[in-house]
Amino acid sequence: MTLHQWFVDNVDGYQNVMRHPVSVEVNGKGIPPEEWPLCYISAETDVRIFPIPYGTGLEIAAWAAVAVAVASAAYSLIMMSQMSKDGMGSASGGDSLDLSPAKANTAKLGDPIREVLGRDRVYPDYLVQPVSRFDSSNPQIYRTDMFLCVGVGTHAINQTTIKIGNTPVSSFGDDVSYTIYPPGASVASDHRTENWFASTEVGGTTSGTAGLDLASTGPDSVSITADALTISGNNVTVIGAVDDAGDAVIPDSWVVGTDLTIQVPDTFTVALEAGRNVIYGDFAELNPSVGLPVSMTWNGTRIDLFISAYDPGSPAVPGVGGNAASITASASPTTYDFSANPLSFTLTWAGVNYVISLTANYVTMSGLTDEMDDQLSGSGLEVVGIDTKVVIREKESPFSGNSIGFSVLPSVLFGSDPVIVAGTASTGGTPAVMEHIALSWGGVTGDPFIGLPNGSQRIAFGLRGYRYRITNIDGQTISVERLIENSDGSTTVDPSWPGFTGRTLLDFTVTGLSDSYDWMGPFLCCPENETTNQIELNFVYPQGLCDVGSKDGAIHWHDVAMTVQYRLSGSDDWISVQIKHGNNTVNEVGYTEAITFPTPGNYEVRIKRDTPVWGGTTRDSVQWQAMRAKLSARKTSYPNVTTIALTIRTGNRLAAQSDRRVNLVATRLYDGHASRSISGAFYHVLKDLGYADNQIDFATINALEANYWTPRGETFDWSAGSDNTSGLEVLQRIANAGMGYFLLSDGLASAGREGVKNWSGVISPQEQTEELQTAFKALSQDDYDGVDVTYINATTWAEETVQCRFSDNPTPQKVEDYTLDGVKDPDRAYRIGMRRLMKYRYQRLTHTTSTEMDALCYNYGDRIVLTDDIPGSKTISCLVVDEQHDANTVRIQVSEPLDWSFENPRCLIRFQDGSASPLLVPTRIDDYTLSLSNTGDIRIDEWIMNDSSVEPPRIVFCSSSRVGYDSIMDSIEPGSDGTCQINALQYTPLLYQYDDATYPGNTN
Repeated sequence: MTLHQWFVDNVDGYQNVMRHPVSVEVNGKGIPPEEWPLCYISAETDVRIFPIPYGTGLEIAAWAAVAVAVASAAYSLIMMSQMSKDGMGSASGGDSLDLSPAKANTAKLGDPIREVLGRDRVYPDYLVQPVSRFDSSNPQIYRTDMFLCVGVGTHAINQTTIKIGNTPVSSFGDDVSYTIYPPGASVASDHRTENWFASTEVGGTTSGTAGLDLASTGPDSVSITADALTISGNNVTVIGAVDDAGDAVIPDSWVVGTDLTIQVPDTFTVALEAGRNVIYGDFAELNPSVGLPVSMTWNGTRIDLFISAYDPGSPAVPGVGGNAASITASASPTTYDFSANPLSFTLTWAGVNYVISLTANYVTMSGLTDEMDDQLSGSGLEVVGIDTKVVIREKESPFSGNSIGFSVLPSVLFGSDPVIVAGTASTGGTPAVMEHIALSWGGVTGDPFIGLPNGSQRIAFGLRGYRYRITNIDGQTISVERLIENSDGSTTVDPSWPGFTGRTLLDFTVTGLSDSYDWMGPFLCCPENETTNQIELNFVYPQGLCDVGSKDGAIHWHDVAMTVQYRLSGSDDWISVQIKHGNNTVNEVGYTEAITFPTPGNYEVRIKRDTPVWGGTTRDSVQWQAMRAKLSARKTSYPNVTTIALTIRTGNRLAAQSDRRVNLVATRLYDGHASRSISGAFYHVLKDLGYADNQIDFATINALEANYWTPRGETFDWSAGSDNTSGLEVLQRIANAGMGYFLLSDGLASAGREGVKNWSGVISPQEQTEELQTAFKALSQDDYDGVDVTYINATTWAEETVQCRFSDNPTPQKVEDYTLDGVKDPDRAYRIGMRRLMKYRYQRLTHTTSTEMDALCYNYGDRIVLTDDIPGSKTISCLVVDEQHDANTVRIQVSEPLDWSFENPRCLIRFQDGSASPLLVPTRIDDYTLSLSNTGDIRIDEWIMNDSSVEPPRIVFCSSSRVGYDSIMDSIEPGSDGTCQINALQYTPLLYQYDDATYPGNTN
């Protein structure tokens, strides 16, 4: 609808001609009142209404509800269907909680899972219903847990692209935590993946009770928002943090003496030994000792523990003989920067698969090998650089005799011919024992800690609290000292800290310390035919919870008691649970209560208030805000799907906007192929459709990637989320993004590139079974004289339009609206759009004819020459009846007399395989004989003469100014009578004159 229509529907007495006491911004752009009838808005539109400070004040009061209505309408358009609304009304006199959680897209049952090809912005879909809870230690804190599906396959996701609305989650510091799970990973230990059902009968009401979001004055801490972090010694260097002007910055509030919380994970190997977790790895920066209190963060959860055992490890005792298994690259890496095109591949060692993922700029050879080595931690393999080549090898003797397996070794790292050496076992010797620790609860003698799964894990260790203090700031580098957190909360400097172990991280956190009663219900807590053994109930006090003294105005503690009753569906006996809430605050607060049932079942729940409403100056109004049941059905892993679990402190910590959807930029990782490459998308889709390697034209597609797509920076970035897109349509979109086309060639799935190219062959009258017909279409007012290309811009992730215009006609009369998928760059969109526009003007001829089997020598999109035998066309097509040649000259006799009066006579040869030579300069011998220089263009050694089973070559004799009809093969349609119908379009280099152009900007 239009903005004007929205005001008509929602504001009493509104007229467009009146003077309005508000101004309106739509998607950040001010819209004057005279344009309101022309401005269209939808569910995704960001509409903001601001009061203008003039008038009597009555107009402003009347319009004050408009801004609320806009926010409510926008929220209702985005809000999940079939899920309850968690919300609250506003409080008076205190801070209100706005309980609108962050949201994601809602996936409908039966819809296909999203498939990302290349890089695209994704609004992940719910895998289970989100769960919102109040913090038990602070009832003014409200958090939402979500478990979302990113898409099929493995993805590289930079933390800076994970956002709520338009704000990176890293900007919220400790208010947002998340864990990304690769396909098939176990999620059993993550509570955010549990399957809860929110009752639709409990929640927000149409009368406006129960608000939507938390209220807060802002975050009490500020965090670094950066692409990566490099640590070494006592230095922390930020990579990629920028301000609005594009300059790199450290938060202004950070100065020498500022305390920081720094979590820098590393890769460790976890084993279960003697009933406890034993953690192996490099603990140099922790400087461990028995009894040391430490903090450990794994999978987004921080735990405070004690080191109960420490072993510094021992070196290996070499064995006798044997040799190390190894893979040695045949060439140096072609790049160290994988931030734009992430790469992954799989190694197999001792029966265990290790996925190596490269997603950042590692700057140097050592940076690259250190990252790969880190991902093989605990495997017994190491990655080193020798003579600028990557080497993966068994670390040390004694050698195991295993060999290193692999899926695909990317040529960007290993070259085209890496050297593979199989391992042979050593005799005797003792393997090295890595440095390792064990942990316990409450102290050295406490219960052993066993909370981690076996295998390679990313874990952040530090002294309890992860406390550090800034000692110096130099540009983007912060120098710090480690702090010891004492039992009374004070801190002292740790003089024994050796500093950080040098490495570059993407997953870091650096934060600065900024019955006479009526019962409500009963309601069923879960769907019919489902069972549960636990429910959670949310209660909200929108006006706060306290007693305000009527005389002195002092705020006193006040309690409210309630009774919750439950029974199995169909039973008569109720079981009661007493709940009491107490506080002394005028701010809006909430509480989450959990109830465990004695046996699984489907229960009815009802609630009554036991404490009378005091009224007067007492604030004790309570609302039942949510009820949810924990269902027994739950998946513990999601094969072939990337997922993300988030915990978000909601409320005004989030931006004041209606769109709070969680979104991120995901880059699909193709096994063994560059992540955003057109060829990688081709191969992935074809393999997904069931094509075998011998059904794919690897040579042609790889050549297009090497010669055109990669050098020109052409990629395919798109995601499919609907079930009405066929595999053929996707392949055509992929090819179109590379200014080409998909085709089947000799039974192989292949691709071609449209553009300036040499002709592939000639179809002369000798091959034609019917006369060549040429149709001409004159320019008319019905032809498009402009093209508007709509595409998604990779910077703004918004739909934008590129205007393609003729330089002599900047204001066209008829414009084609063309949507371009997979292209995120305005220059590439402009080039493809200009191709379409050039065809409307310059592709005026259409040719049709038929042949026997000759047309099958060519493919769709080939450039060919069509000739006819019409007198005056200045072309003569004839057969070669005899040839004689020596090292310098080829003498050719033809079947038709040659007209040497043509201006600058030329000829070309149609070879017996259907291909054609370039234009050649003939020398006259007589009317039927000519001679040519014996060069490689003639391919004389391939001619088959005097063989009745093979037709002889053709000669097309012509003038230098006209060589038949230059055409592009548009279709070849075999008929039932053994002939093939041909349709061809006019070819001219003018069609492609903008192939390297830069978008000049809109013309109006």
